[in-house]
Amino acid sequence: MSELNRRRLLGGLAGGALMAGGLPAAPGGGVTALVRATLIDGSGAPPVRNATVVLAGDRILAAGRRPAPPGARVVDLAGRYLIPGLWDMHTHSADLERTFPPLHVVHGITGIREMADTPAAHAVRRRIERGELLGPRMVIGSNLIDGPPGAWPGADVVTTDAEARAAVRKARREHADFAKVYTYLSPGAYASVADEARRLGLPFAGHVPARVPVEEAVRLGQHTIEHLYGMYLSTSAQAADLYARLAAMPADPAHPDWWGRQWWRLERDAVATHSPRRAGKLFALMRRRGAWQSPTLVTLQRFRRAPDDLLNDPGLRAPLRYMPAQVRLWWEEEVRSRPPMTPDELARWRAYFEAQLRLVKAMDEAGVDIVAGTDAGGAFIFPGIDLHTELGLLVRAGLSPARALRAATRDAARCAGLERVSGTIAAGKYADLVVLDGDPLADIANTRRIHAVVCRGRYLGPGDRARMFAEVEAAAVAS
Repeated sequence: MSELNRRRLLGGLAGGALMAGGLPAAPGGGVTALVRATLIDGSGAPPVRNATVVLAGDRILAAGRRPAPPGARVVDLAGRYLIPGLWDMHTHSADLERTFPPLHVVHGITGIREMADTPAAHAVRRRIERGELLGPRMVIGSNLIDGPPGAWPGADVVTTDAEARAAVRKARREHADFAKVYTYLSPGAYASVADEARRLGLPFAGHVPARVPVEEAVRLGQHTIEHLYGMYLSTSAQAADLYARLAAMPADPAHPDWWGRQWWRLERDAVATHSPRRAGKLFALMRRRGAWQSPTLVTLQRFRRAPDDLLNDPGLRAPLRYMPAQVRLWWEEEVRSRPPMTPDELARWRAYFEAQLRLVKAMDEAGVDIVAGTDAGGAFIFPGIDLHTELGLLVRAGLSPARALRAATRDAARCAGLERVSGTIAAGKYADLVVLDGDPLADIANTRRIHAVVCRGRYLGPGDRARMFAEVEAAAVAS
């Protein structure tokens, strides 16, 4: 099913919101004190035991080892852990307001970066900000800016300098927080997008176009590099030759050697000629220019699984009960439409994923900024729950649990430009927190052991979360 048809199909699901109990109140009016928890504030500082976090409205008043203020409503969290609200830095379909926003929140995700603009996504954000709907804070990208033939119907497909610049100006008019660049942009059109974005002061992020070396994208100012695209081509000892081969391939999508189809193979095969020296130079450039890596390991892992394996995975079947029927059908159709792969091909893709994990570890060791994102909304990538999968994969790649946690808290807020109000637990920051039953620094899987979520100052305890899950499931059935 095409992206355009997906949007038409799912658009009918976007109306309505969580009813009556969908906006649970804080434990009491006025000031609330969360006491006796171990505070992991997201800054990198050591945990503080028996800490108190004081909340009023949508803000944190104080955090640390202190008594609860007189008259405050006290919530005793003895034996539990407090972390900042989590960010998922690569999501889609937030306009499905009865499903995706509440599923993010109930899993502790209190901020998201929505990677493709729709008018409905902006409408959902406005409703959330007005307090009509409980949902995460949202940063929203533009409509896709792509080159011919366009990866998705509805994208702004550009070829000339004038078209590229007009697409960026359109993104600004439509109130996008950043311009979203995509795979098929030509090097020339991409450079025009970058220049116009710089002129307007609008960040740009997304896929590094297939024919653009990552170092060129970084020099031109791309803010985030999604999915590790182009990283092995650009760190190959044969990078110049590989990009020349791409440039020489046919531009016709009907041709078997079309560059848009062969790019994946070249990227995977470039692992064999990986150059640590070239990688080191690229990582140093990324640090200097402030370019972020958003690897979305969970979607890279799932996208290359055999369709039957993916469709019959009990761990993936269970959360389908929270998805509207149309979403489930679209996901299953998309997976079944993927070209079949032989056992040898599957083994090669598994080896490639392991190589991608090694690359993430090397970037972390080199000091490259990394954020946690999932591609939620893609086939069998679940809003909320899969941010925790991503954290586990970052640790599997070699990041420490503390480093992985910062990729979804402090560093994510920095990447989103919201570090002054989000990402850590400190006075003046948003009252977005997660209460855990286990220490995430000892085992990152403990981020799944959620006791309560504080979203926009609203305390969602076990009963509130159970009700929200039930309401999302009921909405899925009703659809």
